[in-house]
Amino acid sequence: MLINTKEERSETILQNFRMIKWGYVLICMIGFLLSRICVFEAFYTLGVCYIGAVFSDKELRKWNSLVALGGLVSIGVFDTNVLKYILIIVLIILIRAYMSMMKATFNMRNQTLVTSVAIMFINLIVIGINGFKLFDLFIGFLETTVGMGLVIILCYSTEVILKNRKTPLTQKETISMAFLIACILGGLIDFYIQVPLFESIYFRDVMTFIIIIAITYMGGMNTGITISLIISTVLVLIGYMPPHFVAIYTLATLIGTVFYILDRAGVIFATGVGLLLGFALFNDRVIDWQIAGAYLTAGVISLGLPKKYFGIADWFGYGQAEEDEKHLLRVQKIITEKLNQFSKAFYNLSSTFGKISDKQFFLDEKDINYVIEDTGEKMCQNCSMKEFCWKDYIGQTYQSAYKMLDLIEKKGQLKLGDIPEAFRKSCINAESFACTLGFKLDLLKQSFMWKNRFVESRELVRQQFEAVAESINKLCENIEHELYFNKEDEKLIKEALDAKGIKTKDIMVLENNGRKEEIHIYTPYDIKTADIKENIIKAIHGALDIRVEAEKTESNQEERYLYFKFKMSKAYGILAGAAAHAKGEISGDVYSFMEVEDGRYLLALADGMGSGKLALEESTATIELLENFMDSGFKNDLAVKIINSVLVLKSDIENFSTMDITLIDEYTGVAEFLKMGAATSFILRNGEVTTIQSSTLPVGILKDVDMEIYKKQLKDGDVIIMVTDGMLQGENDLLGKEDTFKHFILEAHSNNPSYMAEYLVRKSRDLLGHAENDDMTIIVARIWQRNG
Repeated sequence: MLINTKEERSETILQNFRMIKWGYVLICMIGFLLSRICVFEAFYTLGVCYIGAVFSDKELRKWNSLVALGGLVSIGVFDTNVLKYILIIVLIILIRAYMSMMKATFNMRNQTLVTSVAIMFINLIVIGINGFKLFDLFIGFLETTVGMGLVIILCYSTEVILKNRKTPLTQKETISMAFLIACILGGLIDFYIQVPLFESIYFRDVMTFIIIIAITYMGGMNTGITISLIISTVLVLIGYMPPHFVAIYTLATLIGTVFYILDRAGVIFATGVGLLLGFALFNDRVIDWQIAGAYLTAGVISLGLPKKYFGIADWFGYGQAEEDEKHLLRVQKIITEKLNQFSKAFYNLSSTFGKISDKQFFLDEKDINYVIEDTGEKMCQNCSMKEFCWKDYIGQTYQSAYKMLDLIEKKGQLKLGDIPEAFRKSCINAESFACTLGFKLDLLKQSFMWKNRFVESRELVRQQFEAVAESINKLCENIEHELYFNKEDEKLIKEALDAKGIKTKDIMVLENNGRKEEIHIYTPYDIKTADIKENIIKAIHGALDIRVEAEKTESNQEERYLYFKFKMSKAYGILAGAAAHAKGEISGDVYSFMEVEDGRYLLALADGMGSGKLALEESTATIELLENFMDSGFKNDLAVKIINSVLVLKSDIENFSTMDITLIDEYTGVAEFLKMGAATSFILRNGEVTTIQSSTLPVGILKDVDMEIYKKQLKDGDVIIMVTDGMLQGENDLLGKEDTFKHFILEAHSNNPSYMAEYLVRKSRDLLGHAENDDMTIIVARIWQRNG
């Protein structure tokens, strides 16, 4: 195993060595080409600056400088101007040799300085030899300044080549690489072939169009236009083509991106059309057949090249969206697998509890006989009549005991006259025996009750485990199948924000079940727009034709970003109010109305058993649990099941509470009513009152929840009234079957929920003569439809 590991390491080192050496060869070849480029028929500055940009390795510095010298010599022109640049290169080599001897560190800053000093120093010598002229000094200074910029620009692209980058380039690296490619094209040794119709097709033109097609296809509009503009400008600067061809090439590239969706063939076709249009607009409607022939040749060659262009596509993010989506799917898969493991663990726990909690304990004949025999052992151990009662007349003894146990079950306790006459006459301790028999029976019943309570508790815990498992399982389904990040919408929003001058760091559009749910946007911290939030909302509306509202904003100065979370604007709004009146000092009723997860609005009432402090504790616990579960995205029935089991398990005292829940979907207007022992609810619509009734038990009584669910489609202007039973019941049942209360609702004549709630409590109290038998609580919610 160790040998294999060493072999693998050796192979990796060898591969890296080969990669580096090929990178060195490529760098040197580029140096040869760039040193041949002459700008404005006088300046070979590009080759010098390229030497300055290649500094990372001692051997590479040496060979690149020598090859660049060879490129300069290969021009075949030996005049004072070429000699000037040979001297500049030699001076750079000498300065670098001194730095190496002094073991100085090579970096972009000092190499830019070295190159600029060498250019300026040799220019000053030439000016001194030729005689001082202010114009020559200005040109020398300008060349030095431009040289410094060129070194910095070329540093980024040379680093990309040396590191064999396989990831998308940054904006600086893209511009640097575009410039380097343009320079390479300018430095190519050009040749041509003669073709009928097209006269001559030049190699440099063909390569130029191959590169423009490739980068437009791989990098999209912005990168394609940048490359086209830089390449055409460089070719103009070296005198290869007239200036108006910059406009022709840029227009061709711009039109080429229109057919990007038709793949590479679409880009080639559209760019060709753009080229013809450019000739019509900027070349006096004259087609340059040499350029047209070169483009046609480049198009055919491009169709035969790999779509990833031998790995160069990675630089421009080609296929990055698909890879990002695959990566996200892999992340989703990993998360769902982990969550499924948790879900499975809770299901297994639930199953285990189910297997050990399915047996209830009940008194049978064997248990009854045990009570009788145990009583006999205690009471008759030293009695002289033991042999007579438990051997000779054992049947009669058991019959008398059975009768006494039966009477104990019916009456709760025995009196002397309840003891069978025959037993009373034959047993000298009949009364003590009967008392002990009852005591033993009570002990056994208590034992069975606690065993059954323990069984029920385990069953309730099983239900809780099952509820948690179902919730985790539902979350897994959401992540795996229903949640989706819409990349197309993210791109549209980014373009809309760019058009408004708002830069972004990241944009995420989250969909759930095909419905846009959330939009998350990160912008730079130092953004200057004062009303950025409103501008983002307008941009989203313009891009996706949807209305959103800001739910959360966050400013992180340390990491330098602003964060915005937007939710879809809801179709319906809810305005709620409540009123309450306690029977005593403390009301046992608790209410809640609030926004919860998934665009739902919660209305909830809980009425604890009785009134006062104990009832308040039960109601408060019920409502707090409900709020937490709903706000965490639990399903309604699961939340109620868990609350029920908590109340059942809470203590030995009976704990139960009515629950009245209404959940309104603010996107669709559908209301879901869940009632557990709750009083009637009312819906007011267009002057008519309808009721929602149930006949269920409160939560906390049985281990299985007794629940009824109703669904209603609400409309604009509907009013929901939820009440506790204290509002509808009096000592003499004055409110009857809600008819009087319906009349009160119709009399309210108010769109203000709080006022309406107070009014209805006041009217109910007046009707009862202020002699309430229970706490009174009411929630009133008005539904209204939003515009737009």
